[in-house]
Amino acid sequence: MFIQRVKELKLLNDSYDKPFSSLQVILGGKGIGKSSLLSYFSLGKRVLHISNYERIPNLFFSEMANQICKFFKNSSLDVSLKNFLEVLEYLDKQIVSSKTVIIFDDFQNILKYDKKAFDTLLLLWKEKLAKKNIQIVILSSIDFLNKNKNKYDENKSSFTLIKLEALDFFSIEKFLPKLNRIEQLHVYSLLGTSSSHLKFYNEKLNFTENIYNLFLNTNSYLYDLGLNVLKHEINDIGTYCSILEAISNDKNRIGDIALSLNVKSTYLTRYIQKLIDMMIIKKEVPINEDYKKSKLGKYIINDNALQFWFLYVYPNTALLEKADTKGILKQIEEKFIAKIVFNSYKVLIKEYVSKNQKNLLGYSSVSIGSWWDYKDNNIDLVAYDRSNITFIEILWQEKDMAKIAYGKLKILSSEFKTTLKKRYIIVSKETFLNIK
Repeated sequence: MFIQRVKELKLLNDSYDKPFSSLQVILGGKGIGKSSLLSYFSLGKRVLHISNYERIPNLFFSEMANQICKFFKNSSLDVSLKNFLEVLEYLDKQIVSSKTVIIFDDFQNILKYDKKAFDTLLLLWKEKLAKKNIQIVILSSIDFLNKNKNKYDENKSSFTLIKLEALDFFSIEKFLPKLNRIEQLHVYSLLGTSSSHLKFYNEKLNFTENIYNLFLNTNSYLYDLGLNVLKHEINDIGTYCSILEAISNDKNRIGDIALSLNVKSTYLTRYIQKLIDMMIIKKEVPINEDYKKSKLGKYIINDNALQFWFLYVYPNTALLEKADTKGILKQIEEKFIAKIVFNSYKVLIKEYVSKNQKNLLGYSSVSIGSWWDYKDNNIDLVAYDRSNITFIEILWQEKDMAKIAYGKLKILSSEFKTTLKKRYIIVSKETFLNIK
């Protein structure tokens, strides 16, 4: 099922329809929907999809060239190619009679063997490839542009960057229309909005049965989720697993993660950055704090299914291997709503408010985001323009708790220094249930 992604699909199709060549880079974590987007985009087009790089190093680039060779119906190559430049030069020699889409899938694998592959592509694109009747699309589950941001800002006019985010909560009803809003929230908290996960959810079974079938059975689809996500990109996964387990248990700040692992914060820096580049985690800072300089940054796991896996599957592997799930299921039933569902609920409400600011706030904000400080004061959402500032508290309780929450929010907002005109909004569960 292909839903949403209208903006991204239009961008790709508009580039294809133009009478000149184009280059797009699509970044997104594993399972986010990159392949689905490209499959839908490719319908009815002449497409060379270059993938399957599982080769020993001395055959890696030759295999890529062989895929090009077969597509253009040339005789087999009789020479070995040593780098990505030689692949691109071989591509440049091909006669392109009609508009052709050339997809380089899993580009992060190419970068393992040739660290300058993207630089090489940009250079050859400007010199030769842009003159051909082609559209090159790069897919990567690692944000390789993040490592050299200033350098690539200088070249951004050469390519279009598409960064895929997870589908929003309301897309779940397209996959699971028989579930009510609360049931959909539980599924969202468990699996996120990845179509590759949601298609295995069985509406005919109850929630606990689905958890067992998806995660806790050693033969289930998501039993090895965390290991599968990590092992394709890194060798030493032990430290990464320990970091993600800590984050899943609300050890969000680097100091707290380091303390739980009994290491120094500086030791974790490169591991944290790798997880950010892999788009497995993201860093959040309080509104108005500098992203790079803030010492209040928190790390969040992007994928709800991965969050669940590191919270309940990874630490209980020994029990699960013995099919001893009784205690784990009890733990999930007792803590799932308090620990996961409420956090997911807050995330989706924040996203909803951010996308509907004009209607909900009465203005389009200059900045919007969560706020917290060193004293553990926390406001779910703060938004402001040049005249107004709105403080938003998100409640799971019914609306009869709103008056109490309103008073607390007014007191708490005094910790946020501002001269703007203050407004307050309380979002209750009832509000959530009535969102269309």
